[in-house]
Amino acid sequence: MLKVFKSRNFGLLSFLLTLSFLILFSSCKKATTGPSETIYMNVSPSVIDFGAVAVNSFKEMRLMIKNERNSSGNLTGSITVSGDGFSLMSGSQFSLAPGESIYVYVRFSPTAGATYNGTLSISHNATNLSSPKTVQLTGVGDAVINQIISLIQSGWQSFRNKNYNDALSKFDQAISLARTSSRYDSLQAEAECGRGWTRAFNRDFALAKNDFLNSLAHQSVSTSVSLNSKAGLAFVHHALNEFPSAIQRALEVLNVNQNYVFEYDSRIYYKRLRLVLAQSYYTLGDFQNSALQLDIIDPTNAPHSTDPTVLLRQIQDLWGRI
Repeated sequence: MLKVFKSRNFGLLSFLLTLSFLILFSSCKKATTGPSETIYMNVSPSVIDFGAVAVNSFKEMRLMIKNERNSSGNLTGSITVSGDGFSLMSGSQFSLAPGESIYVYVRFSPTAGATYNGTLSISHNATNLSSPKTVQLTGVGDAVINQIISLIQSGWQSFRNKNYNDALSKFDQAISLARTSSRYDSLQAEAECGRGWTRAFNRDFALAKNDFLNSLAHQSVSTSVSLNSKAGLAFVHHALNEFPSAIQRALEVLNVNQNYVFEYDSRIYYKRLRLVLAQSYYTLGDFQNSALQLDIIDPTNAPHSTDPTVLLRQIQDLWGRI
């Protein structure tokens, strides 16, 4: 009887030990596995539109990939770009801790006048987006822009060579082409500036004035074209006896660049602009400001006289020397 009791007690003890082991094993297994990671990825923008890019030129734009701060693990992945004309300019692999981000740079290089489409693909381990995440790429290869740029460059070359009739023809053609689309706005501004200077050297001052004003009216006029147009207006206003306007435009140039030089004719530079100021002030009877301009131009002989007769002679002398 005692043997039976011991046998049953041993069996019960063995069962309880086995059960405890299974419970402990299960608990350890769960603790080791833990909760699954949650990774939130943000990609911006959703489409990259390069717009119009000159044929045989290129443009680069960027895309941001971010691992959000509330992610519980690293965001990892790889990037590929497909489609003619598009290429990846940055690294193709990434690993980002929560809160980190990177910029991916893509280049568009059209070789013909056409519309291009491509895809940027991001393979990733994020849990909030399916993999791969795709971003559409689009751009236009623009052959017309090459023609406009070539005509403008040719126009300035003829201007430098004092072949003003040929320069006028080239700038006219560039303006006509640029008017066909608003995307050529900045080029039209430059062509109008070039035509303005050409007309000014041909002494067509009224037409030159219109060109310079039209150039400045464009939304995307560059700083250099703006300064060149304002400098042209200073000389043209002076030639048309519009002295307050000549003063205004000359000061607009010198306030931005006190050492201004017109890159297409180095004879047009800051000292001559100050002479325009000096003579314009003189004509308006402001002899003090006129003399102050001469002090800046010719500091060796400063202070210059405010006597009208002496001052006029000094202005005329400087026109012949600078």
